[in-house]
Amino acid sequence: MNFTDHILQRYDVLCDFYLRGVWETVPDDLMRLRPHPNVNSIVWNLWHLTRVDDAGLNRFVVDRSQILDEGRWMEKMNAPYRHHGTGMTFPEVDELSQRIDLAALHDYSRAVQTRTREVVMQLELEDLSDVLQPERVRMVVIDEGLAHSQANELATNYTGWTRGRYLMSFCLTHPYQHVGEIGVIASLLGVEF
Repeated sequence: MNFTDHILQRYDVLCDFYLRGVWETVPDDLMRLRPHPNVNSIVWNLWHLTRVDDAGLNRFVVDRSQILDEGRWMEKMNAPYRHHGTGMTFPEVDELSQRIDLAALHDYSRAVQTRTREVVMQLELEDLSDVLQPERVRMVVIDEGLAHSQANELATNYTGWTRGRYLMSFCLTHPYQHVGEIGVIASLLGVEF
């Protein structure tokens, strides 16, 4: 099995099993709820992991425009934030959770998944060892608005990473972490998927 097959095998399970299960099982009204004052909503998690996948892959791994910017997705989703959510306050999480258009978010998520699969199929293993320069990381995180104003330290956190680390982190390890969080939130809401 080559690295492309390995990545896509895990990514396909993430999208076609776990995330599809959330979309098919959790009622819309429960998607928007935070069942405890110290947790996010399911829809916030879906939006966040999709934003991280879109921005992380397209801006750090291959230097393309984000899906977000190619189809008026912020307008379609009625999303008030361009960043990917790290550092948001719970009132901001509540605002996003209540106003976001779920159908548009689902469409955006599928568009990002399609792009991710396309990009992974075109990657060469040797391209993944490149380390991004700190100026490039700062441009994406700060100047392009990937980070919430309370999370500007992300530029420092992401500095020194290879393109391969961005790929593995933003497309695989990070979303699986949030799938676990979604599972806990769903169980607190009495939903099993």
